[in-house]
Amino acid sequence: MLIGFFAIAVLLPVVRYALRRLSPARQLTVLDASELKYIQRQEWKLTVAYFFFAAVLSVFAAGVLAMLSSILYASGQRDIYVLTPNFQALFAPGLLLGLTLAVLPLRAAQSSLLGHDYNLYQTYMQQQEGHNSSRSYRILFLVMLVIAALGAWYAMRWHVTITKQEISVSSFLQQDHTYSMQDISSIQSLGREGAYLISFNDARIINTAYLKPVQPETIALLSQYSGKRVIH
Repeated sequence: MLIGFFAIAVLLPVVRYALRRLSPARQLTVLDASELKYIQRQEWKLTVAYFFFAAVLSVFAAGVLAMLSSILYASGQRDIYVLTPNFQALFAPGLLLGLTLAVLPLRAAQSSLLGHDYNLYQTYMQQQEGHNSSRSYRILFLVMLVIAALGAWYAMRWHVTITKQEISVSSFLQQDHTYSMQDISSIQSLGREGAYLISFNDARIINTAYLKPVQPETIALLSQYSGKRVIH
């Protein structure tokens, strides 16, 4: 979250400055210096509200993505385990979605947050960014929404399928790697429930801390058919 907020704190002023340069103001009503200073202080309300909406929506989006990944790769076969990314693994794409979608409730709540200063704020925005800034923001929002949706889709493609004969790992780019049980070089416990490092002979490692809770039966299956003991 701190990384996301830092990015917004750096990128948001840059984007707004670029819009102000590309869309020169044509508003006839000009605010004086005292009104400008006042509305700039009031604008901090919107910034705080945006961070709040972004935090809530980021957590919600990460949870929804984790749930959708489970549904997407659900299997009805009893002898197959399907491990999908958990909330922690999907928080980065969830954060991108949250930062993008937070614009919608912020825009809906602007008039309530600013109260009687809303019209003054509209005048300030037109004076600073011009009449065409709304269209520029809509285009930017759609571009960010497409990027966030693509990032979420590719993040959900990562999953691990385990049978009694082999382990299949699908990466973000849908590159499948299939290993037999004998390809496992070590199984190491990370000291907390469901968290293991599964290493293979080609140096690839699966960190199950970023997957949905791994049942002890799954690790027992890997240990039994690979002949490797779990290292604690």
